[in-house]
Amino acid sequence: MPRVLAELGQPVFYAWVASGFVLAQIVGMALAGAWRDRSGLRTPFLAGIAVFGVGSLLCAGAPSMAMLVVARAFQGLGGGALSALSYAAVAGYPESLRIRMYSLISTLWGIVALGAPLMGGAITDWIGWRWIFLANVPLCLIATAIAVQGLKGSAPADRRRALPVLRSILLALTVGAFIAAPSAEPLVAVALAICGVILGRLYLSEERRAAVPVLPLETWTARGAVGSCMLATMFVTAAYIGSNVFLPLYLQNVRGESAFTAGLVMSSAGVCWTVGSLLGVRAEGVWRMRVMRLGALMIAFGGLSVAAIAAAGNVPLVFVYLTWDVAAIGVGLALLHLMNWVVAYSPPERAGAASAAVQTGRMLGSAAGGALMGAVLHGIGADAGHLWTAISAIFLLGATFALMPATLLRPRLEREHPQEPEARPAEALATVEA
Repeated sequence: MPRVLAELGQPVFYAWVASGFVLAQIVGMALAGAWRDRSGLRTPFLAGIAVFGVGSLLCAGAPSMAMLVVARAFQGLGGGALSALSYAAVAGYPESLRIRMYSLISTLWGIVALGAPLMGGAITDWIGWRWIFLANVPLCLIATAIAVQGLKGSAPADRRRALPVLRSILLALTVGAFIAAPSAEPLVAVALAICGVILGRLYLSEERRAAVPVLPLETWTARGAVGSCMLATMFVTAAYIGSNVFLPLYLQNVRGESAFTAGLVMSSAGVCWTVGSLLGVRAEGVWRMRVMRLGALMIAFGGLSVAAIAAAGNVPLVFVYLTWDVAAIGVGLALLHLMNWVVAYSPPERAGAASAAVQTGRMLGSAAGGALMGAVLHGIGADAGHLWTAISAIFLLGATFALMPATLLRPRLEREHPQEPEARPAEALATVEA
């Protein structure tokens, strides 16, 4: 992104290249989760791959930062579908296997994270940033071939389930209006806030009439196990993923590191996220809540440390690695259990919807965190004289977000153990065990 900013300009859109993608993911996740319940996994998964591939081509050809934001939003529709469907495939398993499958998905993310940011940095340094998007096209073709063969047997859960097109769009527009307001000029900010209120009322009105909401309504009040876990998920992702958007900007534009070095830091953190998930899956009983809160505190520690390093100036790069790796382990610990609790305390027949909802919550947190931090960057300044101050403020804000799930907004779980979903066919369980 620092290279994109240097070529296309318009720093006001810097965070929106990520936030536009994330807001569109909200729509893609909601539609894909409902589509999965109606028709199984394969058809919506193939559609998600196609949209993601076309969006990648649009990103590669974007002539301006504003057009890149639009192209990233289109790409996000497909990305959201793929993310929701990956977790929906896991949601139908009994909890004893489901949490292990979530850990397996995180492990796969870690394998990718080990090499992909390095490749991205190398491509940016040696060929150009547009080729990062072009590289997605052959990967989409490979994924299509795998999905056609591998997802043949998935059965629908509810053929009458309606696709929440209007509600998911209203939700994305509501969040987009509110998080765009802090970066706008005063009159535009007021107009955006008013639009956000109007759109939000329309969204809530539609959600109350829906049989299956895009997000559980108790999310907004943190009531019950599902609502409190959803809100905690939003704060965790706002803290870590929102801050993570600005880490390469700090490394390259403040410290003068290469894109490859920034990619190496991101790769290290990606692997540590996986390590956190692998450690978290071992927790049982009351230790799961303790592990979740410890993870949130580790994210807060990472944010505070990076803010202090940015303010201090000449601190060796190894300390950035260490502190952000601690934060990455924390997000792996925290999200694993928060995601599992949302599914575990939801009705079994809404497995696809619950999986999509928790991923939508993650995206909402990421988008809101990134955009609010972008407003901090815009307000303080992205020039050389002010950037280190902006980075410190951004990571302090991230640390504040992370403290909430560990303190005031920690999940409130019912005492009784959640109901297990109906067991799946023996051959499916045997495959997971293998």
